[in-house]
Amino acid sequence: MSIINFIEKFKKLNRTLYTTPSHGQGDFVAPLALKHIGHKFFTCDYSEIEGFDNLSNPIGIIKTAQDRAAEIYNAKATFFLTNGATSGIIASMYAILKRGDKVLIARNCHKSVYNGLVLTGAVPIWLMPQYNRDWGIFDSINLDYLEETLSRNKDIRAFIMTNPTYEGVMSDIYRISNVCKKYNVILIVDEAHGALWHFHKALGTPALYQGADIVIQSLHKTAGALNPSALLHINKHSPLGTKAIQQALNLITTTSPSYPMLVNIEAVINFLDSEKGKFYLYDIVKNVNRLVRTLKQIPNLEVYSYNNDVTKILVKVTNMSGFELSDILFEKYNIEDELANEKSVLFLTGVGTTKAKLKKLEKALIDLCANNIKITEETPQKHFEPVEPRVRYIPNLVWGREYKEIELKYALSRVSMELIADYPPGIPVLLPGEVIKKEHIEYLSGRQKIKVLV
Repeated sequence: MSIINFIEKFKKLNRTLYTTPSHGQGDFVAPLALKHIGHKFFTCDYSEIEGFDNLSNPIGIIKTAQDRAAEIYNAKATFFLTNGATSGIIASMYAILKRGDKVLIARNCHKSVYNGLVLTGAVPIWLMPQYNRDWGIFDSINLDYLEETLSRNKDIRAFIMTNPTYEGVMSDIYRISNVCKKYNVILIVDEAHGALWHFHKALGTPALYQGADIVIQSLHKTAGALNPSALLHINKHSPLGTKAIQQALNLITTTSPSYPMLVNIEAVINFLDSEKGKFYLYDIVKNVNRLVRTLKQIPNLEVYSYNNDVTKILVKVTNMSGFELSDILFEKYNIEDELANEKSVLFLTGVGTTKAKLKKLEKALIDLCANNIKITEETPQKHFEPVEPRVRYIPNLVWGREYKEIELKYALSRVSMELIADYPPGIPVLLPGEVIKKEHIEYLSGRQKIKVLV
């Protein structure tokens, strides 16, 4: 029985509960919560009472729902995550890596990999994807560079990468997977922004179908689930077992799972897998593609459209920085983008992107480019072009050590004790244990001090 059907039947039992959660399935809801969230949300919020299931050892309705999801995604196993893709990344690392293991990590990965490095004691080897200066983004993974790195480090245990990137850039996972298999390396793909790919082939090919061992997806980013709903999949053909992943998830996941989130995860997957859901998604993609075609006709405006997921609309305007474009859209047109850099601006779309929203963006960009609108930027924003990190101490060894704050101008060649990352997208600029370079100091010049290792 599904989680949703079980809760509907359970409500009819009218059982009197002296259990958590203390709101009593909506007998009490704080007035402002009632106003903004509503009563029904609370009526499906239960603990692990008789008949329900436990996320840390699913044997009932959660197991049934996860098994059903694994069938839909053609996975060996699928795990529901109520603490975001971050928990999936960390659990994957903890299940696979032990202290001293080498792990290859693409530098454009989310900062959550740092937490995994602290917990596992693994040794990071950073792979720097090529940087696209014209757009201010990372390009796809270079296969020759990957193979060269693996051939020089035969003891690498796993490779962690992001696909698609935050801006929608896609790498050739099939060929990357083959290279990893050649060197007996486990491939973990952060597919947070590719949660719709399984349900619409025109967007991209899921990493699970291209040989990745573990794939993590964020259902809240594009697929319409509550924040921070996510999934972790194990490939059917991977030698990895399910037990180690479950144990690792249990270490970092609360023992009080959110049933409203679990209901929502199940409902979103079931909808997207239905005929109605497929038609709905087809319509969304058609509307986004129509907008992109229109934007490509606007003078002085360019749309990034090379090997990318079309739901990520990346644009730039001639003679205008991405920061300026972002500010104009916000202040003049009341439009907020997902991310801006020195060159471009990113607009994320998904199942909740309506025709009206797309039309508003279209009109704003047409008007902006036609009238050459400018605003005065009081403090020009800086852009960091990634530099090869120099690791003095691995994260596990530097964690919890003494530090002091010094003036930034004196920090050159010192060891950072701060995790510095632009957010979004959460890609590290500098991690604890890494040597501070002149490029870091130039980028961070707006701050007075920085924490360094004593």
